Amino acid sequence: MPHVSLTWIAEQRFLGVDSGNHSIILSAPHDVGVKPAETLLIALAACASYDIVAIIAKRRAVLQRLVVYIHAKQAEKPPRAFIAIDLRFEVTADNLSEVQLQRIVDLALNRYCTVRASLSPSINVTFEAVLLGE
Repeated sequence: MPHVSLTWIAEQRFLGVDSGNHSIILSAPHDVGVKPAETLLIALAACASYDIVAIIAKRRAVLQRLVVYIHAKQAEKPPRAFIAIDLRFEVTADNLSEVQLQRIVDLALNRYCTVRASLSPSINVTFEAVLLGE
């Protein structure tokens, strides 16, 4: 079962520690750490990418590069909830087709990703998967 901690450091700075004792600094915009709301976007991309890497390996394809770009839209009024999230997965891999990549990303994001499953269904989450050449 996951367990994390968050400790106030100073001003609006916090130290987050996960169940594996890994840490991240969170802070207000334009300070030293990641904005808390943006950690959700990073977590979404990382969660899906974890499974993308695993599925590509199972298919015996050779992954050379994976980058995810995330653009999100937030409501204008507080609490400024996310209303749309678009992820662009750029992949360079040998022995992998565009069709396979689309299927892999769809499975990883929409079937296996805990973060995606935990988001409100009202958030419009879309993705694009692009297979790049070397």
